Amino acid sequence: MRWIPILTFLSVLILLGADSTAENQDQEIELLQFHSQIAPNAEPINAIFHGADQFDIPWRLHDADPQKLFVTNEGTAYYQSNNQWKSILPNGERVPVKPNTKLPDPLTTQISPDLKVTENSLSLFKDQKSIWTYALPASIQIRPSTLQFDAAEHIYFHDNSGGWYSLDNDGNLRYKLMLQMEDPQFACAVSPAGDAFCASPHIGILGIHNKTNAPRLIIDGKERFFTQQPQIIDGFTFVPMRSIFEALQSKVDWNAETQTVTATKGKQTVKLTLHSETAQLNGKNIQLDAMPILFQDRTFVPLRFVGEALGATVIWEDATRTIQIISK
Repeated sequence: MRWIPILTFLSVLILLGADSTAENQDQEIELLQFHSQIAPNAEPINAIFHGADQFDIPWRLHDADPQKLFVTNEGTAYYQSNNQWKSILPNGERVPVKPNTKLPDPLTTQISPDLKVTENSLSLFKDQKSIWTYALPASIQIRPSTLQFDAAEHIYFHDNSGGWYSLDNDGNLRYKLMLQMEDPQFACAVSPAGDAFCASPHIGILGIHNKTNAPRLIIDGKERFFTQQPQIIDGFTFVPMRSIFEALQSKVDWNAETQTVTATKGKQTVKLTLHSETAQLNGKNIQLDAMPILFQDRTFVPLRFVGEALGATVIWEDATRTIQIISK
């Protein structure tokens, strides 16, 4: 693969202390410059990237006038250039699209009826009470048609100046990319995993990624995206309890009093208790190498034991930080 990175970084890691109704406190920003692919000898395009402490722009590809950008359920981006369809993986790798190939369906998301959009604000309501509001300056408007969501229910949208925003599900700004020029064709699309692809004739295609070490999870050849990402803690991979059991097509029962989860698939029954080093497999006690834990107020269970106990094969690919699960 041959790709071209962002050409110039003017400044790095500047602390931002703005009004908390619009921005996160102490969020780091980067000042960026892009050389236009339309007019490479012109003045560079300046941009501001808020959220550089947690997100980055690891790749940029030059392509002529990219149009009709969309992302699929599998996380691949498709777009047209010179009347030909092309595709890109989240890591920036190009994947050939053969002529006359039937394209996959674009990812579609539905806006929650509890999310209210005004000209320059987003608000989440519960039982008709406002939970949070994210407000833009009065001179900047939200473009409702650009609202998107990932599998973790993070919110994404453009403003009328072409700025691209991401909020968490508590209404806090995760990141924001602002071009310091008029570019009405600047458009972004997000995958279920939260990888964003942005395209314009001036910039080409670029990617925005979370600086996370969370591994990818593929079950029977299909990548899965959970609301809570898998975590590697002390060398063991943990996954959100209910999400993994349901992905493995198991019946799940949670006993809040004993903090015990019981999962059944066919003739296999697994019981795990939060913070206990002992599990049960078909009534037999099993000593665990890693016990279930509470992480970010959710119960996480050790992936390898769960997968193998339910009859699956679990493979760790270190080079790509990918977990392959082959169920039976």
